[in-house]
Amino acid sequence: MNRTGLLILTRASGSRSTLVTLHAPINRHFIRSLQTTSRRSAGAPEPSAYAKRMQNLMNQPNRNRSSNPTVPLQQPWPWHEVPSSSPDTITLQRTLFARPPDFAPPLLLFAAGVWGLFVFAWLLLPDPPKKEYTDEEKKIIEENERKAKEANMLSRLGMSFTNTIFTSAQPLIYGLVTIGLITMMASSTRIVTRINMLQIKPKDGSSQPAKTVLRLTNVGHEMLPWRANKSREVKVEDCQVYIPNLNNSHTIRLKVLKNGQINKWSLDRFPYSLDYRAIPETTKVDKEVVQSVNRLQHVFGYLKVGQ
Repeated sequence: MNRTGLLILTRASGSRSTLVTLHAPINRHFIRSLQTTSRRSAGAPEPSAYAKRMQNLMNQPNRNRSSNPTVPLQQPWPWHEVPSSSPDTITLQRTLFARPPDFAPPLLLFAAGVWGLFVFAWLLLPDPPKKEYTDEEKKIIEENERKAKEANMLSRLGMSFTNTIFTSAQPLIYGLVTIGLITMMASSTRIVTRINMLQIKPKDGSSQPAKTVLRLTNVGHEMLPWRANKSREVKVEDCQVYIPNLNNSHTIRLKVLKNGQINKWSLDRFPYSLDYRAIPETTKVDKEVVQSVNRLQHVFGYLKVGQ
């Protein structure tokens, strides 16, 4: 059986950086997906290195797909104790995913705040005083109205549309920019920056089972400095991970369910994005980076495409 290397880059806070190579078993006669076969037969370009790596992860034995078991760890992934919220429990933690965003979340919030103040000031401005037209200007206006009445239906519609655009240009621009900023802020809250796996168990050593949860931090939490340490707690069994597009996507999606169903009345109808692009060596990163597909599959099972 052949083996291929999966490079995982982990950078700790400070100047230390560690490059870990994980080995994922690959079947010798792997099965190509129908999607990939149809694209290659149509003369599509060869997939990228990332796509090949994900294809190798998908080419696991079919006998394991029926039950979709968790994947064994290929590198040690120890728990370490963290302060507990209750004096009667012990909390253990380990990092499942960590990658800082390519932009500064507080700057996005600052830009939205400045734009909001600008729009608010524009709304408070008084209407300009009504202008009194001269006799010459009145003649020009009357002539334009006469031409508009004599024009055909298509010309009238064109002139009406042009006048509407010119008179509504300012509110239209303000509205579009505002909607764009709100959309960016809402979509950025679906970008994951860290997932910690927590195990909470009683301190007295009773027979009660340990509780395992995920603490998820996204860009929305990091927009506000006083919320940077906040996170969302979700159950492991309520989460699903998948690859949206094998050849063109550089993210893995995490879907949060409610009682096994998609919550249509919240942002959970849109999945979270886990960015697995390689970070350039020239980029200065002052936060931990953990991009281990093996850890993800160990928790959620084999990855699937397009769920």
